[in-house]
Amino acid sequence: MAQLIKVHACISRYEMDLYRYQSRFLRVKKQQWLMLKEAFEKNEFHHFVKKEQMERTENGEGSLTRIRSYRLNKERSGPSVTYPEANLDSPELSFHATPGSLDELKEMFMKRVFHFQLKWATSTIRDRSFADPSLSDDHNLQELLQKLPDQHLIMYAPVLRVKNTSIALDTILISPGEITCIHFLEGGRHDVYMGSAERFWRKNPGEKDESSLLSPMISLSRTAALVKQLLKEKEIGLKVKKALVCKEGFVEYPEAPYDLTVADKRAYSQWMYPHVHHSMPMKHDQLKAAGVLLANCVIESFRRND
Repeated sequence: MAQLIKVHACISRYEMDLYRYQSRFLRVKKQQWLMLKEAFEKNEFHHFVKKEQMERTENGEGSLTRIRSYRLNKERSGPSVTYPEANLDSPELSFHATPGSLDELKEMFMKRVFHFQLKWATSTIRDRSFADPSLSDDHNLQELLQKLPDQHLIMYAPVLRVKNTSIALDTILISPGEITCIHFLEGGRHDVYMGSAERFWRKNPGEKDESSLLSPMISLSRTAALVKQLLKEKEIGLKVKKALVCKEGFVEYPEAPYDLTVADKRAYSQWMYPHVHHSMPMKHDQLKAAGVLLANCVIESFRRND
C-alpha cells in the first residue's frame, strides 16, 4: 500500500517527522498483518472479532467488551502469539466476523489500514484537522493507496502556501524515480471529454446532456509548475510528469502536450501497470522532495481534547 502523507490542508504526522513515520508505517503494517495471518491460519481469529454485548462490572457500570491480550498455549499451538490491546498509533484490529479466506482477510485488513492512514494524514498526537467525511468513500484515493506499493508517497489534493496565497493543487504521487501530478476527471460511465487548448472543455459533445467544464489542464499545469519550482530551489533532480486520469470515461484530446499522459478507460490499466509493479526501493531524493513539498503546505488544525 502507498503511504498517504498529506490530505488537503489537514495536519499530518508525516509533516512532523517524515523519515520516522514513513518507516513506522511500514513496520506497523507488516507486524499487524503477520499477526492477523497467523491467527487466521491457527483458527484463533475469533479473538479479533468484536463482541457487541455489554458486560456488567462488579461496581455495576457497563463496559463494552474489548479484545484482550491473549497468549496461545505452547504445548497446544507451538510458539506463543500475543494479541495486544488496540493501539492509538496502529490500525484497529477488531472485526465483525471471521473471514472465510486469506484473500478476504487481506481485503478486510486493507480497509482497516486505509482508515488508519486517514487518521495519520489528518491528526498528530496533539492536534487534529476537520477532514472531509467523503474521503472515507473516495474511490480514487483508495485505488491509489491500495494498489500502489509501499514505496510510493501520496499528497492528495494538497494546499500549497505561495507567499501570502493558498493554492489548491492536484494530487501528487511521489515515486522513487519521479513525481506525477494527477488530475482526476469525474463523471458517469462512458462519458466523453473533448479536450482543447481553450479555457473550457466540452463533455459529451453533441449529446442531450452536453456541458462544459473548466479545462483540467489549468490546475494540472499549475501543480506541475509549482512542484518543479520547489524542487529546483532545493536542487532535487526528480522528473515531474503530468497525468489526466478518467477511469470510467473517454478523453479525446488531439492537441495534448507531449509531457501529458491521458489515462482514460482505454489506457488506465496500461498507465497503472508500471506503478503497481514498481520494484525500486525508496530513495533519498524522493524523501527529500516529499519533505520540501510538505514544508510548503498549508496546515489548518486545532488542539485535540480526546
